[in-house]
Amino acid sequence: MKILIGVCGIGKGHCIRQYELSKELIRRGHEVRILTYNEGVKFFEKTKIKTYEVYVPIILFKGKKINICDCIKRNFLNFIPGVIKNRKIYNTLIKDKFIPDLCISDYEPVVAKMAYKLNKPLINVDQHSKFIYMKEESINGCSCTEEKRRLQLFFPKSERKFVVSFYDIPKEILPDNVEILYPIIRNDLKEVIKSEKKEKQIVVYFSKFINIPIEQKLEDIINIFNNFEEYKFIIFSTEHYNKKIETGVNVVIKKNDRNQFVNELSKACAVISTAGHTLISEAIYCNIPTFVIPLPSFDQNYCGRFINENDIGYSSNIITYKNLKRFLGNIEKYKENIKQCRNLVKKSDTLNYLADKIEQYR
Repeated sequence: MKILIGVCGIGKGHCIRQYELSKELIRRGHEVRILTYNEGVKFFEKTKIKTYEVYVPIILFKGKKINICDCIKRNFLNFIPGVIKNRKIYNTLIKDKFIPDLCISDYEPVVAKMAYKLNKPLINVDQHSKFIYMKEESINGCSCTEEKRRLQLFFPKSERKFVVSFYDIPKEILPDNVEILYPIIRNDLKEVIKSEKKEKQIVVYFSKFINIPIEQKLEDIINIFNNFEEYKFIIFSTEHYNKKIETGVNVVIKKNDRNQFVNELSKACAVISTAGHTLISEAIYCNIPTFVIPLPSFDQNYCGRFINENDIGYSSNIITYKNLKRFLGNIEKYKENIKQCRNLVKKSDTLNYLADKIEQYR
């Protein structure tokens, strides 16, 4: 089959998930091409998969309606060139005789438009689609309403929705074509995590939401880490690697490197990070508690609240000596709670399951 996959370019989680799925589909003999933008372009340029950089407008809402004025301001200079760019990509696909048999979207709307135009089946493989069916609420000023409206605007219809999620959603609120699946876990982590031996080592990683970082300076966080000399804190940050930052004896800053990250994670007793769904999923897979700092999105704030309510880690908008001490003092309790939490999705081989389902569209 020819399969066109659209990947949201905000955050690496979407890219990581779809790269694993793409590799499995290619291994099974299918031809895959990628549509993405922002961070996704850099990510997929390092792979051998044919990738196109698409334009996705910034869509903002005011209540339940699109904020027309703000959308015009944000997209004024890029909208027409962006539409032309997307049209050229569409024509290139047709010229190359790559008319997809199936389109897959991970929160990326251009591939959905192409699916509708070509009258081809569209399926969603993401972790955002579940928000359509959850109650409308706001957490720390971040609204689920906007997520719902954006999903309904981008994907008004799809054949199936496969929602990967570490936390479960009651089946009774989901339509028949929506299924909650365990997150896609990369093979490198599966291979290295076999040992249960953990050290007093903590992996630290802070991402950004678009260009918005956490509110604390890294130097201030390091000063807090220095109070816990019995622990080793390994911070992964290419941005800060070459800067002359005083780290103390128990803090190390490393470049972002997947192999090193997985190796250090396999030995870690805890993770401190922003509340990205993918890293939390990997930590839970390893039975490692997380201290999370949610960035200003509903998704991250919901993850943070879930962690606190189920007592499988700790969530706060900042790190302090007091709350970090509390977190470290409860690591063993959090680990036991991860094993027993009924609200977590049970482990499964999601990758093969998804590939099997996709192949039904032959």
